[in-house]
Order: sequence, then C-alpha cells, then structure tokens
Amino acid sequence: MKRRIYLWGGVALLAVWVLAVGGIWLARAQRMTAEKTITYLEANPLADRSDEQRATAIAGMADRVNRLTFEERQKFRFEGRLREWFEELTPEERLRYLDLTLPKGMKQMMDAFNEMPPARRKQIVSRALVDMNRAREEIGGRDISGTMSDANLQRMVDEGMRSFIRDANAETKLDLQPLIEQMQSIMQMAR
Repeated sequence: MKRRIYLWGGVALLAVWVLAVGGIWLARAQRMTAEKTITYLEANPLADRSDEQRATAIAGMADRVNRLTFEERQKFRFEGRLREWFEELTPEERLRYLDLTLPKGMKQMMDAFNEMPPARRKQIVSRALVDMNRAREEIGGRDISGTMSDANLQRMVDEGMRSFIRDANAETKLDLQPLIEQMQSIMQMAR
C-alpha cells in the first residue's frame, strides 16, 4: 500500500515538473524580442502589396512592437530598420501606426523613468538638454514652422505630454521639468 502511494506521489511530482518546464519553455517562446520583430519586418515587405495586406502587416508590426519590453523596444529602435520601414508608409499609415504604438511606448518610457535611480534620471536629462541646446543653436533664426506642423511629430508630442502628466511620479516630473521647459522653448521658436 505504501509503495503504491509513493509511486503515485512520484508520478504526480514528475507530472508537475513536466508541466512547469513546459510552461517555462512556452513563455520564453512567446516572449517578443527585437530580433523576432526585425524578422517579422523583413518577412513582410510593404512594396507591391494591396491596401488590405499593408494594413494587416502594419497591425502585425504594431502588435509586436507593443509586446516588446522597454529594453527590447530600445534595441529594436536603435537597429535602424524601423525608420526605413516607417518611411515606406503613407501619411495615413504612419498616423495609424503611431496611434497603435505611441501610448504603450510612452507609458513604458515613463515607467522606466519612474523606476530609474534619481542620479541616472538626472544624467539622462542633462545629456538631453545638451542635445536640445545644440539643436536649438543649429536652428538659430531659421523658420522651422514647417517641421513642427507635421502631424506625426505633433502626435508624438501630444502623447508624450499626456503620458508625462498621467504616468510620471512626482520625483520624475521634477527631474524632467528642465527638459519639458526646453522643449516648450524650442516649440515656441517654431511658431
């Protein structure tokens, strides 16, 4: 009788381990990575596709980008292929893609800033301010109103501000304040 209990106990324990290993394997296989997203991008070129096929490919791309973690999303963006793909889109397709991906991306960015140590956050803000000052000097007295009227840029700014107000904690808002003020200054130059 005891042998039977031990035998069934061993079988049950083995079954639990098999399920656990299978679950871990399945979770890893379904986890979206920058590499998988690039593979999808390359396997679904937009040229010579019908409007419906293009819409399906864009929705699939947006779904994959939205499933990326913040770190994987950064790797994917720095890969450079996204910009080329984005330039192949029509203006309407670009707006649709941004509608599908911007809210999640901005939330991820604010969450990352919220979790970041204050010293690291300040370092990033300082570097961004230097870059923005350099860009401002390059602009000089030139009229840049045409670049600021772009609907895509405006959508990114609007979503970024909504996410900043909604998702950033008080400490993050305080640390990012100089960056926001600099952005406002540059946008006023554009008017």
